[in-house]
Amino acid sequence: MGHLSAAARLAPVSLWTLALASVSAVAQNAPVAPPAPVAGQLDEITVTATRTEERAVDALASVSVRSRQEIRAQQPQRLGTILSQIPGVTTQENPNDPATAVNIRGLQDFGRVAVTVDGARQNFQRSGHNANGAFFLDPAFLRSIDVTRGPVANIYGSGAIGGGVSFETVDPKDILRGGERFATELGATAAVGGRQTGVYGSGIGAVRATDWASGLIGIAGRNLNRYKDGGGNAIADSGQDLVSGIGKIVLTPGDGHMLKLSAQVQRYEFANGVGTSTSPRRANEVTTSNLVAKYSFSRPDNDWLNLNASLYRTTTETDQVRISGTPAQIGQSRYFNIETTGFDVNNTTRFRIGPATMAVTYGFDMFEDRVRTSDPFSNGDETTPGGRRRVYGGFIQNHVKWSIVDVIGAFRYDAYELEGATTRSDGQRVSPKITVGVTPIQGIQPYVTYAEGYRAPAITETLVNGLHPVPASFTFVPNPNLKPEVGKTVEAGLNLKYDGLLAADDRFRAKFAVFENRVRNFIEGVYTDPGAPCGAGPAANCADATYTYKNIARARLRGFEGEVTYDARRWFVALAGSVTRGDNKTNGQPLESVYPDRLVLSGGLRFFDERLVVGGRLTLVDEQRRLPAASLAANASKAYALVDANVTYEIAKDTRIFAIAENLGDVRYRRYRDSDRSPGLVTKFGLTTRFGM
Repeated sequence: MGHLSAAARLAPVSLWTLALASVSAVAQNAPVAPPAPVAGQLDEITVTATRTEERAVDALASVSVRSRQEIRAQQPQRLGTILSQIPGVTTQENPNDPATAVNIRGLQDFGRVAVTVDGARQNFQRSGHNANGAFFLDPAFLRSIDVTRGPVANIYGSGAIGGGVSFETVDPKDILRGGERFATELGATAAVGGRQTGVYGSGIGAVRATDWASGLIGIAGRNLNRYKDGGGNAIADSGQDLVSGIGKIVLTPGDGHMLKLSAQVQRYEFANGVGTSTSPRRANEVTTSNLVAKYSFSRPDNDWLNLNASLYRTTTETDQVRISGTPAQIGQSRYFNIETTGFDVNNTTRFRIGPATMAVTYGFDMFEDRVRTSDPFSNGDETTPGGRRRVYGGFIQNHVKWSIVDVIGAFRYDAYELEGATTRSDGQRVSPKITVGVTPIQGIQPYVTYAEGYRAPAITETLVNGLHPVPASFTFVPNPNLKPEVGKTVEAGLNLKYDGLLAADDRFRAKFAVFENRVRNFIEGVYTDPGAPCGAGPAANCADATYTYKNIARARLRGFEGEVTYDARRWFVALAGSVTRGDNKTNGQPLESVYPDRLVLSGGLRFFDERLVVGGRLTLVDEQRRLPAASLAANASKAYALVDANVTYEIAKDTRIFAIAENLGDVRYRRYRDSDRSPGLVTKFGLTTRFGM
């Protein structure tokens, strides 16, 4: 593992000490916080499906939202802990790399899932034996996760033929309450035990300087040793060293006006690689920055102007230094940097025509990726080539409500320009969307949707060029003639919402959907070896083997998703599950990117006026053997079942202690497509607290 500064390593310990010292003060001064929900909440607000605020349970789309309370209740060390509980969503995460790749309905990599943090696109990618499209994000500062499945999310941004995931970071209003001018929060300070040991912690300070100006600053640190799987086997390079910080200023200078300026910086240090002549071991230092400026205007007395505008710049810089090999090889360095700049402007105008109400939303967005790579001692800069890609588009959408009928119609125009070395490509298209929903009985809302999405080829897909490292020195071949992918989805869904179903203060929420997504010109890496097997016998056997990205004529994905929650205050339960099947309709083989079936059951009890919450979760994951014949032996995964438990107790106002046990059965398992097995039993004991004045 890499080495952080002494201050960085001591950050979690310092936060723990500060937390213990703060308990008595908080008990006397802080107001009572509402109980943290543990079951999935479909009442949270979503914007990714239509760009207008609405509750997830009311959205005529497959939408799920996870709130800050739910994220903090689980204390996730990686985003996959939360995302993999959402139907149709999973992640590819490797123990020796803290990056996360999101898969929605069997689609991932190269922007098929549009990922944003505070509205800023996350487009980092580095070729290797890993996902081709990942991002780095510390969960410590998240306030919400908003997921829309399928190309119905195309209005939220170009390329989202699989869906979109929007991460929002904490605001000053999440820390400050009532008339407070200053507040501090220790979001989590904990010791980790079991199959992994270490400490982590985070702290945020917020201030309200005037009635119209507030801000916050936060720091988080994590120092975790490498873990063992359920069989007691140590997993190499699975530890984590992380320091991240966030700063945000919120200005409301006039009625309806709001300006947000935010910055988030993260630094990860880790090492990976086997350390052989063909798989060198490298020390990694990853630094990310996310700079965002947002302006919005909205007032209840102005239906014509509900404006949102943002400007952002995201960078991910990966520096690697070789730490194995001959004396001449040790110390060799290379880097992979991507910078994404972009903006987004949209407005919603509301009006009435007779008995019908209309909400017309329209806007324009653009982002540009600039990729710079350098590897003077190998070919990393050939397999992850440098280049520039600009993607832009505009849209218009009309949501009509008339009696029991909702109709949403939209068109999005997309275009792109890509260039690198001597290669250029471009394209454009208009993608439609139409949704019809009916509410025949209060609380029951079926809907049907047809939506299309458009994804431009990525820089690597188009420009990759060079030799694979020995012993399999086959050739990567560029393909400047790649066509953009077009996803066409038909979806039927059902929303259910009832209050007071079995008791006066209970809530029942449910969303179900079936879908079929046909992707035209699906892009997939194609390996061709017409002669003797590459890698066997003489090195010359690889001379005729090639790997290039090509358009597959047709790919089809279909499946079912469901999410149900019931909260009776004293007890609660949630159920989420999904089934997805994907096929290459050209050769009749299954798609390797489709994950196995999954069912998640969670629930719990509340005691002592909801000060004590006891919860648990059962996760059932099926085996995955529905794979292309060529990859079945190497990539098939086994079924497994996991049990998690958590206890939270409010020992004083706004101060809670928690105990969490993940993988209680100490199961030895490997998630599909992960490079190694996941941790065995891991325990977390810690504290969250807040003080305001």
